[in-house]
This record gives sequence, C-alpha cells and structure tokens, in this order.
Amino acid sequence: MKGILLVSHGGLAEGMRESLELFSGKLEQLAALSLSAGQDISEFNEQLVQKIASVDSGDGVVVFCDLAFGTPANVVARLLTAPKYKGKLQIVTGMNLPMVLEYSQLRAETIDFNDMIKVGKDGIINLNESLNL
Repeated sequence: MKGILLVSHGGLAEGMRESLELFSGKLEQLAALSLSAGQDISEFNEQLVQKIASVDSGDGVVVFCDLAFGTPANVVARLLTAPKYKGKLQIVTGMNLPMVLEYSQLRAETIDFNDMIKVGKDGIINLNESLNL
C-alpha cells in the first residue's frame, strides 16, 4: 500500500490530515508537512525526505500538494529525478478533502488518478446555485 504525504504552505497540510482523520479515523502511512513562512528550503527538503521515508513501506508514496508550481510542490518535484525516488513518487496538486478522502479509502486497490482528480474537481460546486438560492 502506498503512503500518503500531504504537503502545503502554512498549516493546511496538518489541517487536511486532521479533517481526513475525522472521516476515516487514524490512518496508517499518512503524514503531513507544511512549509512555514521564512523557512529555509534545504531544511524543508530534509523534512520532506524524512516524511517520505516514514510513510513508504516499499510501495511508494502519493504526495498531495496544495498548489501546482508552489515551493512545496517544486521541492517534491525535484526529487523525481533522484534515482532513489524513480517510480516511487506520485505527485498530485490542488489537493482538496474529497480527493484525499477518495484516495485514502481506495489506496489498497488499483486507482485511476484521473478518476480521483475528477472526484476532487466534482467536489467544487457553487452551492447557492445548486440549491437555487
């Protein structure tokens, strides 16, 4: 089973983990890492490598990031070229709770990442319009 790492700016990743665990209870191989304002990038990279190792049981890790091309996602993406991580990391950006919840519930099965991303997109609605208000 692949590990899950939530990565973000500020405390979003930790908040996402807490929200996810409200629905799912304590999950195995789940960690969160947030980049703090003013944090040294090399320090963040070291923490990232440690978090990946902590959730990887050998099957790899899916890393959910808050923003495409934001600093946290860029730091993760740099790891993709390292031989140690070749074929071991899957990075998904624009994380939201429906997407992460879907993956966490189905990760023991074969998942189509495009279907999972669609769940995330489908969770974004104008509720006023849907309720005709």
